[in-house]
Amino acid sequence: MQMDTKKKIAVVLVAHGEAESAGFFENYQVTLHTLRHASEVIPVPVPLQHFISISSSLRKKFTGNHNGSPQNPLTRRQAISLQNHLDLMAQEQCPDFTFEVMAAFSASKPFAEMLLEKTRDYDGRILVPMAPVDNAISCGLLCAHLGRVCSAGELSRSKVIGKLWEDESLHLAILDHLFKSSSPLRSGVKERNALMLLFHGTLVEDHTGAAPSFHTGYEETIAFSRQLASRIESDSGNPWGTVMAAFLNHDVGGKWSTPSFEEAVRMLSGKGYHHVSLFAAGYFSDGNETVNREKLVAALDPSIHAETIPCLNDSSRLISCLAGRVVTAARQIMAFSGDSTDRAA
Repeated sequence: MQMDTKKKIAVVLVAHGEAESAGFFENYQVTLHTLRHASEVIPVPVPLQHFISISSSLRKKFTGNHNGSPQNPLTRRQAISLQNHLDLMAQEQCPDFTFEVMAAFSASKPFAEMLLEKTRDYDGRILVPMAPVDNAISCGLLCAHLGRVCSAGELSRSKVIGKLWEDESLHLAILDHLFKSSSPLRSGVKERNALMLLFHGTLVEDHTGAAPSFHTGYEETIAFSRQLASRIESDSGNPWGTVMAAFLNHDVGGKWSTPSFEEAVRMLSGKGYHHVSLFAAGYFSDGNETVNREKLVAALDPSIHAETIPCLNDSSRLISCLAGRVVTAARQIMAFSGDSTDRAA
């Protein structure tokens, strides 16, 4: 009987994770888990964690919005699409590997830590934080967890994919996605159209005026936003007269990145813009922070028509970008462990 010599690689997509319903208990658990993670980087007293979790969950339950976040189902769809793509790549380009893709979350089940525990006996483990920019709370906490629980041998067979914001294929995926979504605007007056690229807000100064003591990802986000804006503005198919960045801030604990989303809308107000397209470039999947933003634009300035361009979600260009990084990481793991072969080189 011939033994299967293929290397089994676990690929864990790690998204933040959000409640899939408006139920009080689910939202309470997700918010509390989020704050517990954050408190590893930014100290948050335990009583305050519970108070915020309770008040936030009550607010969601009684705001009249009975829909949960789409993020978790979208992440599961991303995992399925990536699995299908990697299966094809394994057949055509790297037959020495077999990939098993799974979705995990930082704040909801299945937790990333649970899946990491289940995959300890795999030949390799690749973690993919589902955001383009790394920071201490996402990528940093994953790396810290691996360092605590893994042996040296396990660490040599594990890799966390980072710096996706620098990836040329991601930039091209975003441009392709944006221009396909903006086709109805091409017959309009370009100068009256604006594109607002939305990014996760970051703390710039704490309440004492000092720079944060942890890696926020602020500088990378600024560089990413400028690169995207430059590419979009220089493209002959660009239908927007203005391309600008805005930040989805939480506004607690100090000074946050600017302009905030609300500030950015006010910057456009009264300037003759008829249309603004909103695209969450700092997110790989839609969630609580990215949906229904057009309603907030209408509330701030009813004269501007706003549309939300969905996140990349499970678009084929994003999945192809992630698949390429996963295969490269798998080859690096095997080469580092001394198990590489000519076929996987």
